[in-house]
Amino acid sequence: MLVPICNARFFAAAVAAVFFQPSFSEAYELNRAEVTEDNGIIRIIVSATLDAPAEYIRQVLTDYRNIYRLSSSIVETDVIETCRRDETRVRTKIQVCASVFCREVERVEAVRALDSGDLQARIVPEQSEFRSGLAIWKITALDYGSELEYHATLEPDFFIPPVVGVPAIRSSLKAEFSTTVARIEKIASINAERDRSEEHAFEDADIKKTDMPCNRN
Repeated sequence: MLVPICNARFFAAAVAAVFFQPSFSEAYELNRAEVTEDNGIIRIIVSATLDAPAEYIRQVLTDYRNIYRLSSSIVETDVIETCRRDETRVRTKIQVCASVFCREVERVEAVRALDSGDLQARIVPEQSEFRSGLAIWKITALDYGSELEYHATLEPDFFIPPVVGVPAIRSSLKAEFSTTVARIEKIASINAERDRSEEHAFEDADIKKTDMPCNRN
């Protein structure tokens, strides 16, 4: 099914709602947030600098059973068994709402770690309400934090009524993108700080350990 341009752009805003919800203040910097459409294919590019270690950001993104924490639009999430050892199949049911339109959408993704350390998520069309889709999460460690890049293409397989204008979509997208980036940073930072605290606790225990007094008798 080909989606008219206005519908596809509206869909981009609706899909973004899967990931991006009301924002809270953090140290991240949103460097780029773009959404384009061509012949029914939605393309999304997001780039941000996060104040969290790369390995903890990757940990958040691969915690598939708890991926709902990144968006209140995710109604259900579970991991589907697969024979392939190099990939994980993740099913999510998402509540897509914008203006007067609202519906639940099923999505199954085959997720795997690339040799580069990046994460690739490919939509499984026969189990999803999408004709196709591919996303890459690129995580780069920096001296002062990490850079997170998200590149995705999506082709919906359901009708979206054209009820929202493009300017409103673009305005809402940036705020929505900001929120999921902020949530990723917050969870990753909390996990990193927790692990650091536990390491210090073990170190302090070693330092404070004293020898038993000798027996002078």
